[in-house]
Amino acid sequence: MKTIDRSLLRNKDGIFYFEIPEMERLGWLRHAFLTRHGGISISPFDSLNMSINNGDRPGDVLQNKELIASAFGLPKDRLVLLKQRQKDEILVLKNPVERIPPPLPYDATITDASNLPLGILTADCIPIFITDIKKKVIAAIHSGRQGTSLGITKKVLRKMRDGWNCSMKDLIIAMGPSIGPCCYEIDEKVFNPGWEPFSTSNGEGRWMVDLARINIAQMKDEGIGEEQIFRVDICTCCRTDLFFSYRKEGKTGRQLSFIEIV
Repeated sequence: MKTIDRSLLRNKDGIFYFEIPEMERLGWLRHAFLTRHGGISISPFDSLNMSINNGDRPGDVLQNKELIASAFGLPKDRLVLLKQRQKDEILVLKNPVERIPPPLPYDATITDASNLPLGILTADCIPIFITDIKKKVIAAIHSGRQGTSLGITKKVLRKMRDGWNCSMKDLIIAMGPSIGPCCYEIDEKVFNPGWEPFSTSNGEGRWMVDLARINIAQMKDEGIGEEQIFRVDICTCCRTDLFFSYRKEGKTGRQLSFIEIV
């Protein structure tokens, strides 16, 4: 697995983001894991909040969307966003996609359509992108504690294999910034015993959990090699100067990560 740190933070028209070089070099793919900087939202949503469900002013969120679309050349009226429910439902959008669906209760999207950016909103959960470099199929996943427990990443890989005959060896997977095991503590009521190899006991029925490593293990179970996985290895809870963190801040915004076939 190749990790990316803060040294590769980029800036486009005042919007800061991370990009996976191996995905950028494909030429037909556009993607970014955005930070919280570059927008107009006021505290506690400052500044590039993309969620309309947390108390931010809708007009500010719309303007943030327009700023992102302008900076990256996105077709803003075709950005696919979800009503993320911390579940394992997967939205499949096969080419051609004439009408963009409103936000629906899914936590992952798969498509082979071009000019259709797939968006994921996070504030500690893991945004995950999957790209088939031969068949030009992409997926965007929102994986938090519940989605990880339900195996959403494994289910997306299987759906790509079954729906498009994707070969696991042709995939590149990118994992964006998320809460790390340094900060993610849960109690025994929600702890999955299968996570013990990726967790550290904190005493009194509490665990420090590495959600990213659990998702990576699930990928490997489906035949993904660690050399196919790329990760922005920065803890959102530690770095609220760069990212929104629900665990640390409570009332806060959500940063956008997007991937698109161009």
